Amino acid sequence: MLRFVYFAVSLWLLARRVLLLHLAIVNEGSPTPESAHQIDDISLSQAFYGRLAAGERAFFRFRAAEDAPFQLSMLVPQRFHSAGFQPTITLRGPGLPVDGLTLASGDEGQRLGTTAYQRTHRLSRTLAAGDYQLVVSSPVSGVYCMCCGTREPDTYADAATRARVQALLES
Repeated sequence: MLRFVYFAVSLWLLARRVLLLHLAIVNEGSPTPESAHQIDDISLSQAFYGRLAAGERAFFRFRAAEDAPFQLSMLVPQRFHSAGFQPTITLRGPGLPVDGLTLASGDEGQRLGTTAYQRTHRLSRTLAAGDYQLVVSSPVSGVYCMCCGTREPDTYADAATRARVQALLES
């Protein structure tokens, strides 16, 4: 009996860690540089969920300290990826090309869970100090999940945010 309880608790803790690794945030729209969604802490593990109409862009901004490690990945729900949604990400800021560092969509593997995702981007680099901008764009409509950071949050998304993410994924 004790082994079963230990196994059940271990399984629950593992599932909780896998399912709640990122702080879920819904980006309701940030179509211009002036309306860019502010990322306050690039080290914090966060998942930004959003929808793009064909030709639309989503802007994000953040400030990095000197030699800041930066982790970024893009997940696209499999059904949107299969329909041709493969967004491009451009990172602009200090030490990068004038037009920014553009990450074309690729095949970085799948991530399975309650939703099947195609990982289309992965970036790991050290940033110089300064202000940065991320731009997500696509000629095709779809839903994305842009993840950054590696440090686990102290709290996770509340029930209302989780419901909004689920509604976005099911739309």
